[in-house]
Amino acid sequence: MAEFTLPKNSKVGVGKTHKTPGAAKPKNFSIYRWNPDDGENPRMDTYELDLDKCGPMVLDALVKIKNEVDTTLTFRRSCREGICGS
Repeated sequence: MAEFTLPKNSKVGVGKTHKTPGAAKPKNFSIYRWNPDDGENPRMDTYELDLDKCGPMVLDALVKIKNEVDTTLTFRRSCREGICGS
């Protein structure tokens, strides 16, 4: 029988959880976070947002997280309309 093991840095760990107190319509967003420079394993951070105070698109939620909750979050985007597929 063959036994396979994953490399040390391929195991995703549990990250931080950012709550929004008093959210009327809470929604959790799990975001994969990895920094190739620190040598740590990747992690999944969870952000809770109030959908009543956020736009309808996932991009709106990402922008809100970056601007108001965690300024270390970075992401790439090509268009605002969300139809380009990139």
